[in-house]
Amino acid sequence: MQHTLTLLAALLLAPLTALHATNDKPDLSRWKDDFSDPVAFAKNWSSYGFLTSGIDAKNPLGKPVGGKESRPEWWQIVDGALRGQNFPEEKHGSGISRDVSGKDVRLSCRFKIPAGGMAAIGIRGPNPILEKVFNVVSLHIRPDSIVAADNDVLHPKDSPEAAELKKKGTWNRKFFYAKTEKTVIAPEVWHDLVVEVRGRELRVIIDAKPVLSYTTLCGDAPKTSIGFGVGGNGKTVMATWYDDVSIEPLDANK
Repeated sequence: MQHTLTLLAALLLAPLTALHATNDKPDLSRWKDDFSDPVAFAKNWSSYGFLTSGIDAKNPLGKPVGGKESRPEWWQIVDGALRGQNFPEEKHGSGISRDVSGKDVRLSCRFKIPAGGMAAIGIRGPNPILEKVFNVVSLHIRPDSIVAADNDVLHPKDSPEAAELKKKGTWNRKFFYAKTEKTVIAPEVWHDLVVEVRGRELRVIIDAKPVLSYTTLCGDAPKTSIGFGVGGNGKTVMATWYDDVSIEPLDANK
């Protein structure tokens, strides 16, 4: 289970292409997407997941793929919203992401989860603890709870143990559930989500109600992308939905 959660966090990290502003330069600090334009969706978002092929000790969930190798049914625009599907034969939900910029940011969107399913939200940056770009904010939203996850090192960065892990191509990190708040999120119903990150402080609001606050380990890092993920029961196809996504500097509406 711990390994699965670790990999779920990694799903939110695929590189992206940014939305272009009127001067043909990308403005990654402020954008909106209501998924009404399939061409813009294909240009700006990048999906990532695991194929059933290649399952072995090194890749227990299958072959990791992104871009054109991704299954198109992982993420699709359906009825003007973004639908992510979790397929039990792949053992793991997929992820999708898009570029952002800034330090103190507000991410807003609508989401809908199935009974027994999950929405996963990640914000990526150059994590100083992990010495690589990784999630600096990670949330898992289920019908009965919302969880802030985080990453920390397993061994000191300059230690022989860390060097040995690097030699093996293994992350010198641990992914853990840092804070859990019990709540009630009705399944199969749209909900409004706001995620604010100011410095290392994370604040989460669902349907205009504050539901979680957490002091992250690395949330003050510059932001490079946001990501969405799906999760299910491992037995049936389950769909998580997202719509009306926006990113903006947090100070914009002070």
